[in-house]
Amino acid sequence: MGLDTILWLHTRVGNAAPLFMILVGLLSLVNYFRGIGLDGSVIGAVIVGEIMMLIQASLGITMVVAGIWPGGWGIHFLYGSLSVLFFPALWAYTRGATDRRASLTWAVGGLFMMGLTLRAIGTAG
Repeated sequence: MGLDTILWLHTRVGNAAPLFMILVGLLSLVNYFRGIGLDGSVIGAVIVGEIMMLIQASLGITMVVAGIWPGGWGIHFLYGSLSVLFFPALWAYTRGATDRRASLTWAVGGLFMMGLTLRAIGTAG
């Protein structure tokens, strides 16, 4: 796989990430307003979102090793690192709870992740 392909994939996954994170937030918000906790669809979406962030980070690290640096590299790395660590930290914070309150927490978390990914895109240069 060439560097052009890696850059293309990093860009496309980065553009898909905010859309997916808002989906996670909205799914959780719908569950909250329906009065139910986290279900398999939300937990599955969170896992897919985390895998997406890990792939995104791996592609970014590959580009840095190859010598391709983003414009605002310091802050871009900060947002990228937070994007990878946020969902596991939120899982630890909620202690794996699946009640109605956890649905609201994950809804806010999904929307926060959308903001993190948008900021990462904005600092890519």
